[in-house]
Amino acid sequence: MAPIVSEEYKEKKKRHILDSSLKAFGEKGFQLATIDDIVAESGLSKGAIYNYFKSKEDIYLQLMQRKTEENIAGLKERFRKKETAEEKLRQFFENYLEIKLSPDWQRMIGVHLEFWIHSGRDEELKRVMTARYEEVYRTLLMEILQEGIDQLEFRPDADPAIISSLVWGTIDGTCLHYSVIGNDYPFREQMKTLEEMVFMYVRKGERE
Repeated sequence: MAPIVSEEYKEKKKRHILDSSLKAFGEKGFQLATIDDIVAESGLSKGAIYNYFKSKEDIYLQLMQRKTEENIAGLKERFRKKETAEEKLRQFFENYLEIKLSPDWQRMIGVHLEFWIHSGRDEELKRVMTARYEEVYRTLLMEILQEGIDQLEFRPDADPAIISSLVWGTIDGTCLHYSVIGNDYPFREQMKTLEEMVFMYVRKGERE
């Protein structure tokens, strides 16, 4: 009779595989890394890994899902302490200003952007990645911007969808450059400039 394995044990094992996978993906790149590399990094058997994940792509998607949930939960907790849309938008940018350059963060950025490119060649992966972007990240900013419009903090003709897309596209590019170039890249200065550009656009009276 097989031993009963607790949910806590399963979650711990799954987290270990995901952490090991991120390291393997970061060192070799998503495309070149194999399940065997994850086996070597984790110290587990291939069978043990396939008990939890269907494929390398499945590992990546669950890895990103975990990171997304952690990041969004942390942001929303901070937002709950803010009373206005402007304060929430400031907090959004402050989270990025707090980023510290580290090997783990550089690996995550590299793997994330590589997988975005990889997903463009697979319709199912593209659908999943696009839904994650639209329903989680883009919506997060759009809700703040719409709140500011509804509460008469921001211009009524500001377009939350366009602003959100521009902000996320700029953040992705800025993070990519910072992860590659390192501390010689003016990451904080560019994030502050992006923040001020957004506020110049949405503030009432700036374009009237």
